[in-house]
Amino acid sequence: MNSYLLINSDLYRTGTSGVDKYEAPDVLTGLADHSFRVRGFPRSNKEKLLLVLISRYIEQLALDADDGTLRTSFQRLSRLNDEVGTRAVYDQLADSGVETHIYGYLDTDDLPADLTVHAGAGPVYEDSWFVVFDPAAAAVDPAALVALVDAGVNEWVGRWTFDPYRVDEIAEVVEQL
Repeated sequence: MNSYLLINSDLYRTGTSGVDKYEAPDVLTGLADHSFRVRGFPRSNKEKLLLVLISRYIEQLALDADDGTLRTSFQRLSRLNDEVGTRAVYDQLADSGVETHIYGYLDTDDLPADLTVHAGAGPVYEDSWFVVFDPAAAAVDPAALVALVDAGVNEWVGRWTFDPYRVDEIAEVVEQL
């Protein structure tokens, strides 16, 4: 709670702290491979922010590696522009050595150059939240977050993992989209 939930969450949304300052608390990364359920607004103002933190953590792993492949869903691709911090991260990724793929319903043409766009409609694109980093070097840790909207409400169920075998499996499924 003290590391994330009780601080000014705008630091993560606006990018005020800079992506290079994102560090997930050990207690949160330690929950890898455990299923979760989090609620979004209006039922909770904070729970879903845990997904933002894990997402930023995985994005930072990719930026630090400056190589490999990152695949991220946004439900609606215009969400990439909803928060200044998110756009800043993906502008950095577009300028990095990371092959970056973004997935979602195409409802904007204002997307960073040098990103591979996978546009579609339906539950796979509009009801999933995933961030999958598959590093090019074996010495770099892979990571993946997968969450799905539960029953059409703003609740998410899923898990994150740093297990190389599981990340590979997730990456293979996402590549098929």
